[in-house]
Amino acid sequence: MKEYIFKQYTENICTHLGIESSDLFVKSREAGVVDARQLLFYLCHDKRQMKFTEIKSYADKVGLDQNVSNIKHAVDSFKAKLDKDPDLLHIIQKLNKIEH
Repeated sequence: MKEYIFKQYTENICTHLGIESSDLFVKSREAGVVDARQLLFYLCHDKRQMKFTEIKSYADKVGLDQNVSNIKHAVDSFKAKLDKDPDLLHIIQKLNKIEH
């Protein structure tokens, strides 16, 4: 079930931001890609209580080799952005919807 949620978040984020999932899952420091990845990890961890190890497992399955500390850092970085930009809450509310 959690892997399905990971995939749904991926699809929602890519659709909303107009990027391909293949772009999301390559090691890139391009700001838009980094922000999208951070958002994905944040939604999985904070909104669906996935463990960092679970997120790592799902990321590994789609070809993104991330270690747990990088995922934790991404979540923390997104939380800091959220504190500075409350408008991100609207995006989170929109993307947090998962269809079953």
